[in-house]
Amino acid sequence: MGLEVVYFFGALVLLTALIYGTLSYRYRNKAATRAGDEIVRERYRQNQG
Repeated sequence: MGLEVVYFFGALVLLTALIYGTLSYRYRNKAATRAGDEIVRERYRQNQG
């Protein structure tokens, strides 16, 4: 009986993490992502020149 509870909670934690990861990827802040990409591009240009 005790081992089934451990497996259930483990599966619940994994399912919760999967749902959270999927939703956070889908609804990420696109403006922040764009700003981060621009910073990376600018640093790359500075290192090349």
